[in-house]
Amino acid sequence: MKAGNYCCMAVILLLPVLWLQTTGCAKEYSFEGTDTSALRRDTIPPPPGDFKFPVCNLCDAAAPMQVGTWSFKIGNAYLCGNTTDAIITADKNAFTFFGPSACSTDSGMVITIYMEPDKLTGDKHNVTINKVVFFYYDHNATAYVLMSQTGVGFTLTIDDYTESTGIATGTFSGGTFRANGAFVYVKEGRYKIKLRR
Repeated sequence: MKAGNYCCMAVILLLPVLWLQTTGCAKEYSFEGTDTSALRRDTIPPPPGDFKFPVCNLCDAAAPMQVGTWSFKIGNAYLCGNTTDAIITADKNAFTFFGPSACSTDSGMVITIYMEPDKLTGDKHNVTINKVVFFYYDHNATAYVLMSQTGVGFTLTIDDYTESTGIATGTFSGGTFRANGAFVYVKEGRYKIKLRR
């Protein structure tokens, strides 16, 4: 594998960790040169419970998973998408997969899994991992949509991994947060990926 591929893989694996470290940062905006007292202000923040994704007719919870797909539920909303890539580290102690939503190419999901002290070597079945970083993004938004945080349970289970094919299937679920701090539970997550080794 070329050095450039290692660098690309390292950036992809480290990106969710860097996002976690910058969650306290906020951009300052300045509006000068006019009377701001006449501007209309929204003084009532939306309650945390009214966070809903729009219904996506392209996502069917009953459909079988195809290689290169992911899905999960938030409340009654069912989200799904394809994976752009799925990469495992050279020492096989971490992997990541990511890709856009089926209903909005501006949004998508990134999951990074840290298996240490275990490794993804040989065929695996029913392995649950607790060191998982989940990130749901929207390129058009000023902040992330959902992100897991350290200390709040988010798990991923490898139901089946076949080393000869690199195909892994499984489930994921756990607590995430919106940019405003509201808690959102991700449930019934599923994935079927082919790891690029």
